[in-house]
Amino acid sequence: MNSKPSRSTFRDRMDEMIRTLRRDIESGVYVPGSFLPSEDRLAEQFDVSYKSVAKGLDQLAAEGLLVKIRRVGSKVVKKETVHFGFHDTMYRDVDLAALLALFHREHPHIEIRPISISQNYSSDTIDDLMTSGRFDVMMTNHIYYQHAREHRRLDVLEPMRLADDTYPFLRDELLVDGISYARPLVFSPVILAYNRKHFHAAGLPEPDSGWTWERLLEAAAQLSQPSGRYGFAASFLSGNNRWPAIWMQRASAPLRSSAGQRRPEAEELAASLTYCRDLMKADGVVPGFLEVSAMQSLFAEGKLSMLMTTYFLLNGFNDKAVPYDIAPLPYISEPRTMLLWIGLSIHRKTTVPDSAREFVEFMTSPEAQAIIRRNTLSIPASAAAAGASEPVVHKPDRYNLYREIIPSYRSHWQYGLRYETVEAVRELLLLLYSGVIGEDELRVRLAELLDKQDAERTVSGN
Repeated sequence: MNSKPSRSTFRDRMDEMIRTLRRDIESGVYVPGSFLPSEDRLAEQFDVSYKSVAKGLDQLAAEGLLVKIRRVGSKVVKKETVHFGFHDTMYRDVDLAALLALFHREHPHIEIRPISISQNYSSDTIDDLMTSGRFDVMMTNHIYYQHAREHRRLDVLEPMRLADDTYPFLRDELLVDGISYARPLVFSPVILAYNRKHFHAAGLPEPDSGWTWERLLEAAAQLSQPSGRYGFAASFLSGNNRWPAIWMQRASAPLRSSAGQRRPEAEELAASLTYCRDLMKADGVVPGFLEVSAMQSLFAEGKLSMLMTTYFLLNGFNDKAVPYDIAPLPYISEPRTMLLWIGLSIHRKTTVPDSAREFVEFMTSPEAQAIIRRNTLSIPASAAAAGASEPVVHKPDRYNLYREIIPSYRSHWQYGLRYETVEAVRELLLLLYSGVIGEDELRVRLAELLDKQDAERTVSGN
């Protein structure tokens, strides 16, 4: 009779060793920083071979429960959880799934727990996100950051050093009295996407940097078809990243305090909103009340020839057959466009500061930025990453257009529009578009709104 232990017996003993050590580590029998018994002791305790001990310890190390230090022993580490507040669009915009998988492989002792946050940009929502402390790391963007800056909420976030290769225009957006409270991840200007097949079929030249909005409307009228194809779409009413570009192209200068004086800025702003209304009501243009997602779908289905969009939203066309390319926005008096960016911030009261910083450092590292560059059409905040490779996903021929138009980038903050003012102006645009108010009332309301902004700025000192 063969009394030799079976392979299953050896495996069962090793599994029992792994379960016991895992339980003892998680229950605190072995505290973080302490060492497990030597491999000789473990082999004797669980009646397993040295090879089985080594294999079992390797598994526990892969789970992030310990680190094996050569010639010293197996040191217990604390597996920490980082709560990460983010928008679901980050899965598309930066290939978040791939980045999280790589981070967990390289940092098994840190668990990143993604928690989706609403994209409702109300003042109360932003205040709650910034001050609640529910997140150790939070996705931020130009909207969140501006609101926190104006309301002196940035002190709830950890100061962060910007990488040496951060674009200068992103530095200008992030630095407040020489300190940044976020690390930029990706950015995008607002651009024009167009269906090349439609242009070729109509015998029209493709859009270029010399296009005015009048030229775009002429093309839109020619490209639209009664069978259900529109020439152009812009989501002026459903967000605050489109209509400001029109105003910035018309504005003679950023807003400045004019309390008690005539408001020429109100005249410029009123003219810009009227211009947006006229664009939305022109022949061949999609009705302005449609949501961004609906306009994106029309373009992807070949039912729209031109779309005011961003590099972020181009990621939605990766699996589509639409034959598109991109161009700078048409202009009025100056070729200017909106700058959008996404970054990461650490809450100052986080209980896992080292792990939170490890995660942010990784997400903004050359390795992660290169993954974003390869797997998406979003533009990495690292200038070095942008020059290191090209996207492997389907990209427009003029993908690198963003480099050529950097001098045209502008932001709400740079032009002196406070967050609440931007929201209120969009509401006025909606009323103007629907015919509830006329141009005279629009000018009066805008002047009152800018006076209110001046008063709030005086009170806040910002």
